[in-house]
Amino acid sequence: MATILLIGGCTTQKAISDENMASIIDALEESKNSSTIPAPPPEVSNTLLPKVDTDVLESIPEVEQRFDISVKSMDASQFFMGLVKGTDKNMVVHPDVTGDISLTLADVTLNEVLNTIQDVFGYRYRRQGNTYQVFPAKMRTQVFSINYLDVVRNGNSRTSINSGESGDLGTSNSSASSDDANNSSQQKSVGSSGSEVRTDSQSDFWQNLSDSLSLIIGEENGRKVVVHAHSGVIVVHAMPEELLDVQNYLNTIENVAHRLVVLEAKVIEVTLNDNFQTGINWSSLVDLGNDESVQFSHSGSNVTANASTLGGIFAANANLQDFSALLEMFKTQGDVQVLSSPRISTVNNQKAVIKVGQDEYFVTDFDTETAIEDGVGSQNIDVSLTPFFSGVALDVLPQIDGDDNVILHIHPAISEVMEEEKNIKISTNADLSIPLALSTIRESDSIVRARSGQVVVVGGLMKNAMRVEESRTPALGDIPILGELFRNRREIETKSELVILLRPIVIHTNEQWKGQLNNSTERFDDIRTSKTSRSTTEDEQESLEQ
Repeated sequence: MATILLIGGCTTQKAISDENMASIIDALEESKNSSTIPAPPPEVSNTLLPKVDTDVLESIPEVEQRFDISVKSMDASQFFMGLVKGTDKNMVVHPDVTGDISLTLADVTLNEVLNTIQDVFGYRYRRQGNTYQVFPAKMRTQVFSINYLDVVRNGNSRTSINSGESGDLGTSNSSASSDDANNSSQQKSVGSSGSEVRTDSQSDFWQNLSDSLSLIIGEENGRKVVVHAHSGVIVVHAMPEELLDVQNYLNTIENVAHRLVVLEAKVIEVTLNDNFQTGINWSSLVDLGNDESVQFSHSGSNVTANASTLGGIFAANANLQDFSALLEMFKTQGDVQVLSSPRISTVNNQKAVIKVGQDEYFVTDFDTETAIEDGVGSQNIDVSLTPFFSGVALDVLPQIDGDDNVILHIHPAISEVMEEEKNIKISTNADLSIPLALSTIRESDSIVRARSGQVVVVGGLMKNAMRVEESRTPALGDIPILGELFRNRREIETKSELVILLRPIVIHTNEQWKGQLNNSTERFDDIRTSKTSRSTTEDEQESLEQ
């Protein structure tokens, strides 16, 4: 079109024939049509356009009308009837509804008004479609539910120190006849000295809940509480305002009881270098953070102390994200061996027990019986066996508050049980050799407080051990028999310190729990990868040897 206009401006005006005019109009129309976007085929349009969902439009909630209301000492029945006057709502008031209502509310809906009156004055209502039913403020029955296990759980943790026992040998004789005679002897303890720390915990959730609800509503005028622990259903017969208190109490109880904590633990033994024979230098722990990030405590109480001068068993908590920094610190002071790395989750105020090891049975008591029959005597020995645990045991009891602070009762115990033969004289001419248990135990009992994510450190559990170190002259020391002349052996005393690291993590959301599951999955993957690589290495070594 621009070309046509340019030519026309440079030539002498002439009359345009009808044929040319028609051509120009056709050209203009073609240019106009080419500048518009062509319409897509119908099947394409139907695919691109979303289908109109009429159900969504019908499910849009109705916008409730808001209004202001203010009454003083108005008859309750007239008040309720006046709430729906001029609306499409229906109101049915029970004949026993009496009393006066005084209130002032602004910008509220009908449901908000009725809920407020139900909470304050006790008038219960029920809605069915557009109809509201109002009931009198009198004692009624309401059913509640709460999710908790129907169990009575008892926990016990004990740390005892016995300095010795003294006793006498008591003898008891049974009635004897010509056929047989029975004699038994028993060692009886008459006294002991020492100390003991005993921590007991009992969880009878449903009984405590029933007692608490009975205290809230009382027992006057037929008030009653029925708790069905097996189904988690609670039936309460009380006044409306008391039922509201019961509901608030149950919400609080369920929130507190269901608080979840994941406990990550590491039990580490550090064989100390020559420069740290007095124990781990805990001042390095303070250097990992700042002075305010580490708190040390003895016997469960926070104290202000220089970490380098701490002695004995102690507990501390530090603002560290994981155990890696502490492990690196321990490696600078000795050889580090991780004895156990458990991980367990538990709810609020429920004891968690971690036990890794084995039980071995040893003789703890025996009775001898001598029977005489036909002039021939025979002696029977009745032996009592008791299991002794050898390994790592850790029981933890957490208490979680609303600010993610966790109070922990921690009782770690590491025991090593060996067999020791004891010869016991049972008669003038007979001795009895009995394998008894020789137990070495390192344990502590402490209460510490930490925030979620902090690392709790329990240290100071020292142990002395003797090891034999051998040096020899090359080649000559390998000669049988004569090689002993070129060998030197000496006993060296080594010291090791047991350290327990514990990190509580309070779980609030599913995302946090999912993160913990991912961490566990990664640990299993690492274990599987480690086993696979070790198996591959062993196969390669076998092939090289062949």
